[in-house]
Amino acid sequence: MSLSPSSRRRSGRPRLRARWVAGLLAVLLGAALASVGAVAGAQQAPGTDPSATSAPETSAPDTSAPETSAPETSAPDTSAPETSAPETSAPDDPGADDPNGNINNLPLNNGSQVGTVFNSVPYGEIPADAPQVLILRPGSGRILPLNRELNIRVRFKNFLPGFFSDPATGYGVGPQRLDQNGHLQGHNHACFQRVAANNAVPDDPCASFVVLAQEGTSDILTGIAPPITQPGRYKLCADAASEFHYVGARAFAREGGSTDCVRVLVMDFRQLRNR
Repeated sequence: MSLSPSSRRRSGRPRLRARWVAGLLAVLLGAALASVGAVAGAQQAPGTDPSATSAPETSAPDTSAPETSAPETSAPDTSAPETSAPETSAPDDPGADDPNGNINNLPLNNGSQVGTVFNSVPYGEIPADAPQVLILRPGSGRILPLNRELNIRVRFKNFLPGFFSDPATGYGVGPQRLDQNGHLQGHNHACFQRVAANNAVPDDPCASFVVLAQEGTSDILTGIAPPITQPGRYKLCADAASEFHYVGARAFAREGGSTDCVRVLVMDFRQLRNR
């Protein structure tokens, strides 16, 4: 049985629609797969995401500001304790600034012989051979006239006389000094002190006082002491002192000091003649 042309056309149309629909579905499916792959590739690529590169660019300047501001504010915090230290140290120890230790807070010596003072001047140069003096005149036990000038004669060694500072302004204001032979440079005093009948230790002041002078270049010192006005027993001492009047310091305890003393009797000779 043969089909007519019209029946063949009706039977071929469903096949064409099926092929066309299948082809369209294949095209749509391929396009969908392609778009999914593109999106996935874009998400995986690190170089194409702008958010990944922008973060480190903006983070660096954001963190640098607070890091530099901290040390700028800490500097004034340490200034307070530095200024407070000297304010509290002064009243704690009045002699803290004095290496010689004026622990009794005495007035400083100004060289004018005003009494109890603190002398910050050190001994200075101390000789190995202490200066020595020996009173030659008056001899020990001699009777001396009352109200008359008294002649004094002393011998010395290990000493260089002729160095004398003004006692009104330079008393004790300088240290001891030695000459080229290692001997103390200075001058010599002579002092009479009255001894009481009960042998009490004499009072401080001298009843008669004189500064001795060297005779030429010899080892002899001489002086004329003012008259003594009160009769009695007296102690006469002569010493060797530094230029600034302090009696010479010695280097060894078992060494003779730089002072010699004798005892004398002072009387009114006219009363002796009348007896």
